[in-house]
Amino acid sequence: MNKPSIMNQNQTLLERIKKSIISLFTTRKGKRNLWGYAFVLPALILFTSFTVIPIILSLSLSVTNMRGINMTDLTVVGLRNYKYIFEVDPYFWVSMKNIAIYTAITVPLTLSGSMILALIIKKPIAGTKFFRGLFYLPGITSGVATAMVWSYLLNGNGIINNAIMNFNELFNTDFTKILMNDTRTALWGLILMTLWGGLGGNMVLFLAGMNAIPTSIYEAADIDGANKRQKFFRITVPMMKPSIYFALTLSLIGSPQMFEPILIMDARTTTPVYEIYKNALRGGLGVGLASAQSVLLFVFIMMITVIMQKVNKESNI
Repeated sequence: MNKPSIMNQNQTLLERIKKSIISLFTTRKGKRNLWGYAFVLPALILFTSFTVIPIILSLSLSVTNMRGINMTDLTVVGLRNYKYIFEVDPYFWVSMKNIAIYTAITVPLTLSGSMILALIIKKPIAGTKFFRGLFYLPGITSGVATAMVWSYLLNGNGIINNAIMNFNELFNTDFTKILMNDTRTALWGLILMTLWGGLGGNMVLFLAGMNAIPTSIYEAADIDGANKRQKFFRITVPMMKPSIYFALTLSLIGSPQMFEPILIMDARTTTPVYEIYKNALRGGLGVGLASAQSVLLFVFIMMITVIMQKVNKESNI
């Protein structure tokens, strides 16, 4: 009794699929949907090829002993790579410490500096359009070009280090040069470069958020006798919460992915992505370990994203 019933259900399902496919090519709605699928398909292929498949491969390789591209001796080692990271590997956690310091300094300073710039640029004074483009220019400059310029600025006789030496001589101080080939100062060079390059992008975002606030609210506040400080903290900041949370989220998930400047500037410091690159491609401890590190970094970034979404949702209740 069950067998014919299952066969009938399968035939019904096949008939529905057949009708759906026919309607896709014959009906007006189906043709419209087909064009939509055609336009989405290239982006879907790229997303699958460069996001979904790499994630699956990373998860798969993280439980193997793969080294380089040689797969003849490839074996499954279970959680051994993760155990090594948590119990033995010192470099990955040093890189996490570096990125924590980097994030704790760059994110607050970048966001607050961008907010100040947006407040200044928003004023209808002569030259604001020029300065908007000038401040935004570092944000759209190639990362490679930016790293090359800052590598020149931070070498032994670069402009910044010469300024530090002159300052020391003038005020009898003892500030250390910021050198990328010095483990003590390389991270600070990356921080300076990020502060310079990160102000413009967030400035434009905050400026858009400010311009979206109705002027009638500020006019009502003026009638009530509110000063500039009160208007900023009680009107501007609350009304800009979506923009602020968006910029904060992007900054928090972008900071752990710092990589290109370290490679280009040959900085004597490390970050999680640089450790992954070093283990996978520079004769490190292998692709398997690098994949495990990338999985942990992915989980860490996802945790930040989920927390920020939850905080944003609760603040809007």
